[in-house]
Amino acid sequence: MNDSCFGKAFGSLSQNLEVNENDEDQRHYYRSLAIVMGASVRGEVIGFTGPYAPATWTIINLGTLAGGSPVLGNAAFTPTTLTITGSNALSPPPGGDTPACIAAIYGFPGPCEIFVVTQTIQNPFSFHWAYQTNDADGPAGDIFGLLINGARLPLSNPGGASSQTGAVSINALSSFGWFINCTDCIGGAATVTISDFTAGVPAGAAPEPATLALLGVGLAGLGFVRRQQ
Repeated sequence: MNDSCFGKAFGSLSQNLEVNENDEDQRHYYRSLAIVMGASVRGEVIGFTGPYAPATWTIINLGTLAGGSPVLGNAAFTPTTLTITGSNALSPPPGGDTPACIAAIYGFPGPCEIFVVTQTIQNPFSFHWAYQTNDADGPAGDIFGLLINGARLPLSNPGGASSQTGAVSINALSSFGWFINCTDCIGGAATVTISDFTAGVPAGAAPEPATLALLGVGLAGLGFVRRQQ
């Protein structure tokens, strides 16, 4: 954390907790807290919290499934991950490889998809993704990608393995999100887990686990300092 950011964070702590700025012990322990607080002071978001909490995202399923036992796509959040699962159904008559999605063609993005999107923009957006399809015909049946400013940018490789991973850092103008397009919507759905999500955090600036651990050290130390007074 640079001096300017530390100063803002420390100033906030000082006002709220009546820190004695001339007490070096207190300054040491509060600096630990200020490092962790720095992200919020600069408007940075780590994980699905604050302006990117689950309730702030729009989740929509498009298209029509004609097959039996249809299961629409869904999205599940935790504070640190987002798991998106695509739609799936049994093949309608005459069966076989007939797509369950009306007007769909296997291997080509069609009308049936789930997307998770936000219009809150704090660039850059960074995240890791892990893709897994259960479709016996491979990943061409379920295409995963980014939804940027209303345009789709595929990330999964339709000709690749059933399990794929990657990392992305990208800017957006008006909207940001992800989609899973089931090109046939039969044979098993695809699931994608988004982790290490950040917004507005410059490359290499996200706190490391060791830095976050300082929060506990700082609080413990603060208690010790106050007991000595």
